[in-house]
Amino acid sequence: MPPNWHDAPGVIAGWLAEREHTFMAMLERQVFGNSASPYLSLLRAAGLGRSDVMGLVRDYGIEGCLRRLYSAGVHVTLDEFKGRRPIVRPGLELPAGAADFRVVGRRGHLTSSTGASRSKGTPVEVDVADLAYELPARYLFSQAYGLFDGPFAQWRPAPPGSAGLRSALRNLKLGMRMTRWFTPTRPGLSAASGKSAVVTWLTVASAALAGHPFPYPVYVPMDRPDVVARWVAEQRARGVRLHLDVMVSGAVAMCKAAHRLGLDISGLTVRVGGEPVTPAKVALFRSLGVAHCSQYAMSETGALGMSCADAAEPDDVHLLTYRMAAIQIPRQLPGYPEPIGALLLTNFSPRMTSVLLNLEVGDYGVLEEHDCGCPLGAAGLTTHLHTIRSYEKLVSAGMHFMGADLIDLLEVALPARFGGGPDDYQFVETEQDGETVLKVVVHPDVGALDETEVIAFVLRELSARAKSGVMMTDIWRDSRLLRVERARPYTTRSAKVHSLHVEQ
Repeated sequence: MPPNWHDAPGVIAGWLAEREHTFMAMLERQVFGNSASPYLSLLRAAGLGRSDVMGLVRDYGIEGCLRRLYSAGVHVTLDEFKGRRPIVRPGLELPAGAADFRVVGRRGHLTSSTGASRSKGTPVEVDVADLAYELPARYLFSQAYGLFDGPFAQWRPAPPGSAGLRSALRNLKLGMRMTRWFTPTRPGLSAASGKSAVVTWLTVASAALAGHPFPYPVYVPMDRPDVVARWVAEQRARGVRLHLDVMVSGAVAMCKAAHRLGLDISGLTVRVGGEPVTPAKVALFRSLGVAHCSQYAMSETGALGMSCADAAEPDDVHLLTYRMAAIQIPRQLPGYPEPIGALLLTNFSPRMTSVLLNLEVGDYGVLEEHDCGCPLGAAGLTTHLHTIRSYEKLVSAGMHFMGADLIDLLEVALPARFGGGPDDYQFVETEQDGETVLKVVVHPDVGALDETEVIAFVLRELSARAKSGVMMTDIWRDSRLLRVERARPYTTRSAKVHSLHVEQ
């Protein structure tokens, strides 16, 4: 990485110029050079070899190649990627697990856990060196939003989640100073945190010895946003220009607490992620004089996109196309009149720890090319993504639960406990006063029930269905996101009842 960060546009331009070579080098090492790669089996089943793929890249570019590979069956769903279902294509049935998609011969410095929630969850290896490939774009992004004008703080989970540690390390590399780390999960050694907690402690200690100290995480649960709001107001009163890295729900809760307590937090910038950034949430931020910026990321890949400083949409991000590619395929969703563009992601960062080749991640959005007036666009990152939503995952307060778990809970566990049948229960995600709210809709025919017990039962069930479920449901419980509504479940235009309905 260049010692002079003002050369960041040149570094990005150089990486973009080598993009096709970097993509093919990844395929050579991790697919064609790995006889156990599921992607190699998919390519062989499609009758495609090394020279065929090279020809597709040469003739159609990376994205054009990926679209043709998808049409030939070379793609994986999130369930297949995480080993929850075998990969089935015409003439091929391939059992695969998350380990089969990891980069050969490289282990990460930190083992974290994704927020997804089937039976055992998915461990993720995080290579700290990979963060270096985010830094030129992150420098331009931070400069555009004035994030170098003061210190930063964060309200992010401590390990085994990786987002908080990633944020701290990236910002330290950029020369920022961290003043406080609030965490909605309890830090420290435990059976759940294991190696990750040790890495956290060692990183804090090593940074201090190197002259770049940052604080050890301090536990502040989601139901105490007033703690964060009061601290931010204190910094504001001292004239500190601060930015706070926080989940979207955390930023909303903190802003509501500040408003309720009459605290002045104007001048704060929140850097948000983990949930949709909607106009209602942005309106709340602006009413208190709080600016926002966002990013798009996955545990398996790190940052995929960073906020456009000249955006017309609240969650418009520049995709980091020097290290990844995105295409869309049509997908029909319940309640939507037209198919949406489901996102398939491919990564080729030289220090990645998981191989993604046309991975359908369960998200959709508006993917487009256009020039803008911000530094990231000027550096050549002209692929934008906005209005990002999830169609296979229930996402709230930064936590992810997969659809199959929800179906089993709604159609089996809840009827067995409270009565009724598989069409009598439903999750509905909506927004009230800028805050994400999850409703458990229960058909009136089920009869009398204790709504408090319904919520407690749902949280217990979700907690038991994921390795990281205790952490996730504790955050849901603390933030009181879950409610019960007695009504007929919402239906689609074709009279179908789906497990998760998103109110438009």
